[in-house]
Amino acid sequence: MGDDSKLRPTQEHSWLDAKWPGLEIRKDQTEHNPTKIKNCVKDLQDMLERLQGSEKGSFGTVSAKTNVMTLSAVAKDWPAGKILSDTLENGNREFVQVYQEIIQKLQAAILLLQSGATTYDGAGHANGGTKSV
Repeated sequence: MGDDSKLRPTQEHSWLDAKWPGLEIRKDQTEHNPTKIKNCVKDLQDMLERLQGSEKGSFGTVSAKTNVMTLSAVAKDWPAGKILSDTLENGNREFVQVYQEIIQKLQAAILLLQSGATTYDGAGHANGGTKSV
């Protein structure tokens, strides 16, 4: 408990500016507002919904617009066309994979924040505060 080295940024995050807000954690001086956390969750859920929807820039549209699988059938007897087709197919796979990873990580962040908001809300209520909405 008394090990302050756990409260400092690790070498893994040494690329962050040392003056960046939030990097210096002071025990008993950190407050968590469940309402702000819930608002953040709502914003992330809206973002997730857009990513999974059918709007321009969503997973579905990016996947469909970068899909060039039919080009490989047309270009099979044309070496340069085959190379182009393979390159575009690899690009599509990378786009799809990145979008899927973003969606998975966003879902995990939402769950963690929801859990944190519930925990802080319950702790505040148990300590005599009022339950936030």
